[in-house]
Amino acid sequence: MNSFSSRRLITGFTEALTLALILEASAYPKPGNIHRLRDKPRLRYEAFLATGVFAYKYFKRGVMRGLRGYQRVVLGDLVYELVRDVVKKVKSSNTCLGSSLLLSLLSVSAGKCIANTCSRVEEVVEYSKDVISSTTVLDSIYYYMAVRLASPSYIKPCDYTGEYVNVWDSDFKEKLKARKQHLYKTLLYSSRFDIVASEAVEGFPRGIRAEGFLRSRVNVNRELNRSIVETYLYLLSSTIDTVILLKHGYEVAREISQKASLVLNKVLNAGDNWVNAVLEFDKELYERGLNPGAVADLVAETLALYLFKNILSGFSILDLSY
Repeated sequence: MNSFSSRRLITGFTEALTLALILEASAYPKPGNIHRLRDKPRLRYEAFLATGVFAYKYFKRGVMRGLRGYQRVVLGDLVYELVRDVVKKVKSSNTCLGSSLLLSLLSVSAGKCIANTCSRVEEVVEYSKDVISSTTVLDSIYYYMAVRLASPSYIKPCDYTGEYVNVWDSDFKEKLKARKQHLYKTLLYSSRFDIVASEAVEGFPRGIRAEGFLRSRVNVNRELNRSIVETYLYLLSSTIDTVILLKHGYEVAREISQKASLVLNKVLNAGDNWVNAVLEFDKELYERGLNPGAVADLVAETLALYLFKNILSGFSILDLSY
């Protein structure tokens, strides 16, 4: 790959990852999530826009790291520093813990793909398996620091973690080093109940399927916002959301997935009046305090893969000419 093509892909992939964060947050109405018409105390829509701006430099660093190689740290610092920027610069609660893990992994994987002549999005995904398995103890330390800073309510000090270090342990750094607990091992353990961790260690299987769904809906709808909301419902209907599962239990999580399936069917057959069906579901989840935050992370991942594919296919990164 010549230097011009490499520079084009470095810039394109970085822009795609940044856009993925902003487009996911802006799509409305995504039931239970923050979107451009829905805020929550200490978690405002504008904070998600700021997250996208802050993320650009970290995603570019990830792409360059994948291109040039890595040793001591692979992606843990990228996750931590982005979360830190959001918490400190806009004083927001967690906007990006899950999405920053997935998109930082994609950034390093994209760089590695560029280094080896990148032509298909499936190649980026394949490289992600090598990248995540190469993570070190230092990645674990940074990731634990990110979790502690984001302080998600569904991760508790009393959680059973078996042989793995509890993220709230005051001696977590020393114990991670002593046990040689690489980030890959931690995520592999978590993948049994955490869909974000599962995506990271398994090579984005849900994101790849959802990218195909999103592309088909954009072709039908000729409208990006509706297509993103439909993709969100598609993922929620086929996935038990981690955040709801850990905070409210399996039965509630399964109920929401089943309702999402019904709402998706209504939307797909609703014509121009599709928004009303989704607004009703959004209101219900908001009033019940149910936030499918992990599925939102998968939507950001799906959008990144969609934009990657546009770039690698020679199309505009995003066609909004309709």
